[in-house]
Amino acid sequence: MTVFQVWAPGRDRVRIQVDGSARELRRTDGGWWRVELAAGPGTDYAYLLDDDDTPLPDPRSLWQPNGVHAASRVYRPESFAWTDQAWTGRGAARRRAL
Repeated sequence: MTVFQVWAPGRDRVRIQVDGSARELRRTDGGWWRVELAAGPGTDYAYLLDDDDTPLPDPRSLWQPNGVHAASRVYRPESFAWTDQAWTGRGAARRRAL
């Protein structure tokens, strides 16, 4: 499950567009809107404000694969399969006295 939250205090309605369908978010304290959906890493989504059907990206998104004006994408760093466990890093450079 993924929790989607957006701060939109001046709005009367907030929806999220995921997989071609729109779902309602519920208003919570402080102007926040929230919904929990089954959407895993790689899922594209956008917000719809009030009765406007113009999809808007998540202003707090961690992944905007098609630019800042396009849909956001769910990203979870823990889902990335690291393949460089043997890397030990770079040695510190030694300073030479002048």
